[in-house]
Amino acid sequence: MRLVKPTFSVLYNPAFRDRLAEALKTLKGWIGDFDLVSSEYHFPHLERYYGKEMGKPLYRLYLSGERLISADPCSPDLNPVKLKLLSTELEERLSEGGKRTVNLDPGWVDDHHLFLTTRKERGGRIYLGRGVFAEMEYLYFAKDFRDLFWTYEDYRRREVKNFFLAVRKKYLLQLKDKA
Repeated sequence: MRLVKPTFSVLYNPAFRDRLAEALKTLKGWIGDFDLVSSEYHFPHLERYYGKEMGKPLYRLYLSGERLISADPCSPDLNPVKLKLLSTELEERLSEGGKRTVNLDPGWVDDHHLFLTTRKERGGRIYLGRGVFAEMEYLYFAKDFRDLFWTYEDYRRREVKNFFLAVRKKYLLQLKDKA
């Protein structure tokens, strides 16, 4: 079975820190403790779209889970499709007045990529099943993660790439330990 390292991008409004805490506790139940957690980032460009629903200011955290998951979207085990579906349910449960208080974007790192999952169909996205699509954000070559022309603006930042490079390094060590 091919295993991948689960990641999350968590967008939140500090007015709802209790909802953030509940979301993080729930995520830990799914993917184990967070072995890497980024700094909190404020990306004003995200507020143009998400601010209408979630208010302002908005902050983003990136994190990875210590527990590897199945890469196979058809696996009965935890996999990227199940993580997206669970995340959507959690967002709805933590909503207030039909508006999200936390936005959860699950994804995964393997030795060559960072993928994000989404419920929105678009150009280069690959259908995984059950209404979930995968979008490659980075391709690893020449010892670095490389943007693609559709890579989101915040993922193009060097500090964000460095975080995911650290996730990749930890993933490769975990695979080596399992061998």
